[in-house]
Amino acid sequence: MSEGAAAKIDSGEAWAEFCDLLKQAGEVLQRSDIAADTFEKAEGHRYLARLLRAGLMSFGERTGPRFPVFRSMPDGVKMGLDNPDNFYVSATVNSRNTYRITGKRGTIHYLSFAAQSQNFAARKTIAGGAGHLNDSELKIEPDGSFEIIASQDEQPGNWLRMSPETSQILVRQTFLDRGSEQPVDLQIECVGAEGAPDPLTPEAASGLLMGGAMYAMGCAQWFADWVVDFDQHAPVNQFHLPDEEQHRLVGGDPNIRIWLGRWELADDQALVIDLDPPDCAYWNFQLGNVWAESLEYRFRRTHVNSGQAVAKDDGSVRLVVCADDPGQPNWIDTAGHRRGTMCVRWVLADTHPEPRCQIVPRSDL
Repeated sequence: MSEGAAAKIDSGEAWAEFCDLLKQAGEVLQRSDIAADTFEKAEGHRYLARLLRAGLMSFGERTGPRFPVFRSMPDGVKMGLDNPDNFYVSATVNSRNTYRITGKRGTIHYLSFAAQSQNFAARKTIAGGAGHLNDSELKIEPDGSFEIIASQDEQPGNWLRMSPETSQILVRQTFLDRGSEQPVDLQIECVGAEGAPDPLTPEAASGLLMGGAMYAMGCAQWFADWVVDFDQHAPVNQFHLPDEEQHRLVGGDPNIRIWLGRWELADDQALVIDLDPPDCAYWNFQLGNVWAESLEYRFRRTHVNSGQAVAKDDGSVRLVVCADDPGQPNWIDTAGHRRGTMCVRWVLADTHPEPRCQIVPRSDL
């Protein structure tokens, strides 16, 4: 046991350092390049609280890479234009180990596994993903069961490649209809690990506090930088398509291409978006706020996917984004926001057509 760590726990210094670091996390709310108004800063306070909850869960309840567990994000935590159709789970790993993932496929529409090295507690070290596997590449038994080996060394059968930097395995499960589809039943184990996780130490207790605070601060600043960069690639109310290498560096699934943009509307305006969906496994459109959190999708229609959208006879889709229902089949609710972020995802698409945008008076709809 480190005497310094024990002294910090005994004296309360560890908690005081944690609180001081949290004060720094709030600096993101005052960024001039975001220029958040009072409403957006209020959302920002909730956003930071959510990120802190995720960070404390990640660091505080970590069982270690020899005893990994797939966990979902705490309820309500959102970041990086999180997909409203997705159920995300992840497990902490160490690339020096070999892992066995087992499960049953369920009826989820799309399933993918990613070996990643993201660490928002040390945001400058984000280096993107290593290997990826999606359900079309998996050998699945007739009863729906499957096994994946995750390691640096190539393995026969279902193999998820880890790099020396890999620190987590992320699983994306995508619904077309949450009410009828069943997610995957998953387990993960470190091959050869025996026993149980070690008891908490003073060093670990201090580290979990600082790690949680650094996670909140690093994640908020990283995604603020990401959103501000949108302006370098497209004007407001238009989209840009990041190149594939940039998409990989931020940990994106290589089978998904995302058109990104910022939107801003006056009360009497609507954003009309015309899509020509390609041949693909799935697509969706969604709105986010200025912090790149998905808007409230449980009670409002702030996104639409390929299983829900009403298409024209030629297969094209027209979306209408505005503050109240104009009577259009593909209306997207701004949920009380006047501006924010937006994206269109194409999954396993043969092409990546650009969405076409125009601002129209609300009265013209």
